[in-house]
Amino acid sequence: MESTTQLDAPQRAVAHPISGARLQHIVARIALYTVLVLAAVIFFVPFYWVVTASLKTSAELRAIPPTWWPQEFTLANYPLVWDAKFARYFLNSFIYSGGTTVVVVFTSSLLGYVIVKDASRLGNMIFWFLLAASMVPFVTYLLPLFNMLLRLQDWLRIPMVNTYWGMILPWVIFPFGVFLMRQAMFSVPNDLLDAARIDGASEFGIFSRIVMPLTRHNVAALAIIVFIFKYDDLIWPLVVAQRTEMYPVTVGLVEYVGQFFVEYHLYTTASVLVMLPIFVLYLFLQRYIIEGIATQGLKG
Repeated sequence: MESTTQLDAPQRAVAHPISGARLQHIVARIALYTVLVLAAVIFFVPFYWVVTASLKTSAELRAIPPTWWPQEFTLANYPLVWDAKFARYFLNSFIYSGGTTVVVVFTSSLLGYVIVKDASRLGNMIFWFLLAASMVPFVTYLLPLFNMLLRLQDWLRIPMVNTYWGMILPWVIFPFGVFLMRQAMFSVPNDLLDAARIDGASEFGIFSRIVMPLTRHNVAALAIIVFIFKYDDLIWPLVVAQRTEMYPVTVGLVEYVGQFFVEYHLYTTASVLVMLPIFVLYLFLQRYIIEGIATQGLKG
């Protein structure tokens, strides 16, 4: 009996640290999930408020205390917002963000390919210069950039202000896109490219027929990110687009904010319409962002 007790004592002594570690693990997970839930609530509440506010009347929206759910459910705000002018804002946003996305994907992929697969000191210098330039806030060189656009307009005799290409031109080189595609190029086998060169393929043919398909997840992730960023862009389109018919939706929303009065019921409704395309896009294509950045985009 004494020997059994002596054998059980070490076992109980070992069990206590295991139970303590498990308890610590459980507490850590509870704390983690608590933080995540709080963060989710903080991010969710503004979206919930905007969506429910678009379904309220103007009087209820201004009521104090505010109501968290529409007491008088209405969809009358949406026909008031959606008209030909607001549809033109959407068209401008899609042309601006879509055109920028196509340009950025092509130039970033090409630069990333050249920097990695045709490595040189000049290429590395250009890459680090682009990274350094991306750390400078855009507003600091907004005015010089616009002056440069005006000079190009005078030199080339091509309209730049109030044009789509004038809004797209500054994003021909996108530092984040170059960084993302440069990292993706490290996953492309050099032996495969050498075999294609032996078969007589041109460098652009190798890039378009081999490299781009192999990095399609990274390309898709970059395209989605750039489209979202440019769809949400406000400052540069506001500077270049000086006519109402060239405004994107981000600038068009300002029309509901007057000097002395804000049409909150229309502003929130317009905000829901503006958010809807990005929500749908991200809902269906989020896996490409995860695969392109988390798994392949940071290799090397």
